[in-house]
Amino acid sequence: MSELSLEAISSYVRDLSSACSAVILTENFLFAGSHDGLLICWEAAEGIERWRVSIDGPISDIYFDSDKLYVTASASLYAIDNQRGSIVWSNKLEGASDYVIVVDGSVWATSSIYELEVADFIESSIWRFDYSGNELDRWVISERPWHLASDGDGGILLGLGRPRCGYLRVRPGVDLQHIPLSIESPITCGAGDIENILFGHSNGGVSSILSKISEHEHESLVTAIAVGKSGWISGHDDGKVSMESNASYLPGSIDSVEILETIGWASSYNDSRVNVMILSDEEKTLTHDSRIRQMHSLGNYLALGDDKGRIFMIELEVLQRRINSSYQAVADDSKKSDLRAKLRMLRNR
Repeated sequence: MSELSLEAISSYVRDLSSACSAVILTENFLFAGSHDGLLICWEAAEGIERWRVSIDGPISDIYFDSDKLYVTASASLYAIDNQRGSIVWSNKLEGASDYVIVVDGSVWATSSIYELEVADFIESSIWRFDYSGNELDRWVISERPWHLASDGDGGILLGLGRPRCGYLRVRPGVDLQHIPLSIESPITCGAGDIENILFGHSNGGVSSILSKISEHEHESLVTAIAVGKSGWISGHDDGKVSMESNASYLPGSIDSVEILETIGWASSYNDSRVNVMILSDEEKTLTHDSRIRQMHSLGNYLALGDDKGRIFMIELEVLQRRINSSYQAVADDSKKSDLRAKLRMLRNR
């Protein structure tokens, strides 16, 4: 049987036209944003487009909250009606936008300033707005945040890089609280919410606010981390993929990781070659033609976005049937791939 491609195991593929920079799944919808600022909403089950809107890109983060979608892009924060795709309000942020989250009626966002002369982030801002877009608070810190989550008490938690490292608790009307971690190394990524927040560090360690995950210091920094119902998965700069106590390797550096139910996913990039690993009872590796930097799962669905702007929807039942199948029709021959690409181009016109 021919080697399976990512497209061959996908239920459907959609296009953003430029590199995917953010993707999230909700119970009914799939939202994806591009480097050029295109934001599209599809029905998750069928891939039917509901709306699209263009804003100043790149889009950096998306947060779904009942009737609105909150999006950080370029140097702004947007509130978008998630039924029609219309912009309700927007606010300029200082520097490049990072993350956004809604906590107890407040919209929180972060932005950072990068200094080319020192090749590092020199300042970041933490913003709090109300639902109408009115600015309520702003704090300025010297670290770049690498994860944003609710603290479960009306505030937020931020995983920090240099110089302080550790994490920061921010709440309205209360002084900022810096909390060190047992691993004294800059945070490079984070995942999860207040029930299970994990941080990846530049020394390769993984730490948790609620419980001790790892004391070891792997020699390669953590480039991606994800939390699922069945545990957690981390990817490293040297190609290492850790899922609980198990470890595997892919060529190059890990771009993204995710967990679909109990199945781990990881994508790596090495000298223009992209590999996608599926970690289940038996590891499977797929080749792909473009870097996959974005993954998000919910329930039985997994969405992946690549640098060509394609969004691949994986359904657990379809995935298991296709990767276990031995018939040739599942193989992704070039003619079928070309035909699917032409159909997507027609759909996007």
